[in-house]
Amino acid sequence: MTAVKNRDITALTPELREYFLRAVSAPPPAADQLGEALAISKAFLAAAAARAGSFQAMRDAETDEALTRDFYDPLADAIALRLARFTAGRRAPVHAWALLGALYFYAVKFLVWDKAAVPHGAAVAAASFCANGISRRPFPWWGPAAAGPSQTVPAPGDTRGRMLAAAEESFGRSGYNATLVSDIARKAGVSAGNFYLFFGSKQKALETVVKRLRDSLVKKAAAYSAGAGSRVETEAMSFWALFDFIQEHPHGYRIMREAETADRELADAYYGEIFRNYADQLSRAGEGEFTIKDHELLALALMGAGHMLGMKRVLRGGFRGITDNELLKAVFEGVRE
Repeated sequence: MTAVKNRDITALTPELREYFLRAVSAPPPAADQLGEALAISKAFLAAAAARAGSFQAMRDAETDEALTRDFYDPLADAIALRLARFTAGRRAPVHAWALLGALYFYAVKFLVWDKAAVPHGAAVAAASFCANGISRRPFPWWGPAAAGPSQTVPAPGDTRGRMLAAAEESFGRSGYNATLVSDIARKAGVSAGNFYLFFGSKQKALETVVKRLRDSLVKKAAAYSAGAGSRVETEAMSFWALFDFIQEHPHGYRIMREAETADRELADAYYGEIFRNYADQLSRAGEGEFTIKDHELLALALMGAGHMLGMKRVLRGGFRGITDNELLKAVFEGVRE
């Protein structure tokens, strides 16, 4: 791993991208959508395991937006090309990004965080998630209009809120290492002394921002799904909440990559906390609610799909020719017309 980290990541990325592209493109065409998704899933996870050090280095470099696009966009296109044999052309990219997200989170969780092998059931779960959808239940055709946006602008006189907003923007735009306490204080309109009075250190400010983002997302998901009539409807509304959350916090992706690099425990306080609570909630779902029976693999697939779909939809121009409801319907129903 040290040797990989010492290499120029900009030189590593094209080579690693081509390695993954060859891997997901190599299996022969399958007879049905489940077989196709399974072939893609096995190939991706095998490639990630074989190049685990490079995969982790790539993830560490995801604070670079151009580099991230250069890696994931062609990979999603290659997966969409394979899936397009079984679904309408406008839906294929949605399925591809959702499947890529599930596989990405499986690889990150098991290979990067746990330093363990990816369980055999992960490829099967990802394939089922893609081909059969999230649930066999009808997709709920309604949106969260009544929920409204979160409060993102600090109220007058909320000095701490102004500093947190300034820290979030500064860390997101410049990165943790390049951000100075004086930068945050200046943006918030306070003195550096006031900053230290509230946070004590830049590291503490990052920790507070990360936990604030986590709590804001959880609160928004709960508000959006308050009127859900089933666990499946809850998941649909949670996707809506995530998309709106990303719109309100466009720097959140970079901040989390920065946090993971700066402090692994801090990243666990965000992703780990959400994952454990999410898996616990899903474990109490009724029999047959979801196509994936393993609640931990289900939680990771949903988190990963939301991660990649949100990034593509909100920050990278979205999906052409498909409405938001059609996008979610495609994910929930899987590769079937």
